[in-house]
Amino acid sequence: MSVNKYDISEYHHTTFKLRAASALTISLIGDLLDYIAAPIFDVPLVGDIFDVILTSLLFRITRSKVSTAINTLEFIPFVGDLIPTYTLSTVVWIMREWREVERRRQDTVIFK
Repeated sequence: MSVNKYDISEYHHTTFKLRAASALTISLIGDLLDYIAAPIFDVPLVGDIFDVILTSLLFRITRSKVSTAINTLEFIPFVGDLIPTYTLSTVVWIMREWREVERRRQDTVIFK
């Protein structure tokens, strides 16, 4: 059974959509919890544990070092609490990855 490049490209496109939707959902929930549960997450150790868990979970989904670097802004006092860093980093990852997926699809169509 042979698999052509177009099938592989469609597979990457479908898995990207699933990964992007899950990462965006998790990051939106994380930022929302960061705002709603601010008194709880302002406690240094509790907030940091939540940030480490969420950052590592998003890294498992995105595999993006740039996104993880942006997520580390969450550890800076006051700055991380005011900016929706998880959502911003996920949107940056989606834009970068979408360009890569589209480039792969165009290369597949050109060489097909």
